[in-house]
Amino acid sequence: MKHPLPAVRSVKAAVVGSILLMLPYLFFLPGREILGPLPAVYAVLLTVYLLPVALCLVTTVCGVLPMLMGLITALSTIATLMGTTGLLLSALYVVPIVGAFLAAVWFRVPFKKSCPILIGVHVAALAAVFAVCQYMTGGDLYNAAGNIAADFLKNWEMGDLLLYEFYAMGLIDLNESLRENAMQSGLYSFTLSEAARADMLLSVRTMITERLQVMIPNLIASQSLLSGVGCMLLPLRFGYLAEEKRAFRREEPAEESGIKQSVDFPDLEMPPFQTWHLPRGIGWQVGLALIAGYLLRFSGTHAVKIAGIMLYAAASGVFMIQGAAFINFMQKRRGTKRFWRVLVPLLLMTTPFLMFIGIFDQFNNVRGLRKPPEPKEDMFP
Repeated sequence: MKHPLPAVRSVKAAVVGSILLMLPYLFFLPGREILGPLPAVYAVLLTVYLLPVALCLVTTVCGVLPMLMGLITALSTIATLMGTTGLLLSALYVVPIVGAFLAAVWFRVPFKKSCPILIGVHVAALAAVFAVCQYMTGGDLYNAAGNIAADFLKNWEMGDLLLYEFYAMGLIDLNESLRENAMQSGLYSFTLSEAARADMLLSVRTMITERLQVMIPNLIASQSLLSGVGCMLLPLRFGYLAEEKRAFRREEPAEESGIKQSVDFPDLEMPPFQTWHLPRGIGWQVGLALIAGYLLRFSGTHAVKIAGIMLYAAASGVFMIQGAAFINFMQKRRGTKRFWRVLVPLLLMTTPFLMFIGIFDQFNNVRGLRKPPEPKEDMFP
């Protein structure tokens, strides 16, 4: 039996995978003014949303060594931009997720068990990072983030212009008495008056604080679900296809030629994505959770509101995954190329549209995956 986690699956794949992982982070290093004044923010967003999936994908397609090189590069860049604190927080998030994935592949844990485990590890990792940040800010993370953003805009040379753009877009407010003389003409540029700047910075603090109170619980619930599934689905699927291509020198999926058993790859018995669906009973439960979460978001009690945000985010994430599976089913039936079968669902993940597709599929059974309920016998023939 072939080793489930080889150091290098092929030299070419290892080189390409290492470059693709390392290159984005190298652009964040100091001196890359093309990325603007916030390279650390961009690096953090890339790490949270894409790095775990990318590392798991490179592991199965290219090997463990390219994955480790990408991980070291990412953590080193974070350390350069944010110091030891950023390094530790990034490692606290990424390392447990990658470790759980490697363990699942090494021990060949079936997909139906390993996928929920990986989702749970995502939740625990994000919650741990949040708890550490709360501890470091004395339990006032949201206000601390607002103060950092306001101080940055106050001291940045382009801060006044950005503040005015925020105001023009309606993102922040300005006292009516200060609006008429908010902008003052300088020798080479326009600046805000002291009073207008102070009022806008206060509005920025409020905006950041309020939005983080919604964004972070939503991130823990929805990102954990979507990224947890992505860390299993994409690596196992494309890892199998890459292994098949290396073995048989062709690109078509193995299931179309009936030779799946000939490819020695730990697919963990993952079912084809086009068949993913919720059983009828569970679908109703998720639907009720979605409605309850939506209503609880408007509660006046902070704890209930946060619970509603997380419940709604988790339930909507489940339906988004089902919507992506439905789109994949329709694309395969129409003979769509694999590139578009991957790209289209990923793009739709950024909109609520995918959730509504999943709800439609759940309650209409378009794919015919759920057996119709058996008719009850008539007591009086």
